[in-house]
Amino acid sequence: MLEAGKVFKGQEFIADVKYQLSITTQYDHGVLVSQESHLRIQPATAINPYIGDTDKLTLLMRDGKKQDFYVASLDECKCTGGPY
Repeated sequence: MLEAGKVFKGQEFIADVKYQLSITTQYDHGVLVSQESHLRIQPATAINPYIGDTDKLTLLMRDGKKQDFYVASLDECKCTGGPY
């Protein structure tokens, strides 16, 4: 299910978007050993101008949390850490 959010570059508003954020965690004997965040944003055209940009973008989610990311390619966002 896609949620509504807003994308910013620093303080600059970029676009209203729909997003899906999934977080995969791996534990070993109750200890967190890895965590990956996967982000999909629609419409992709809203963030395509930032493909390969070295400045991170920030997704402001409906619940007030944020997720920083880079636009790696036409269909791929690379998250930096997890939501905060």
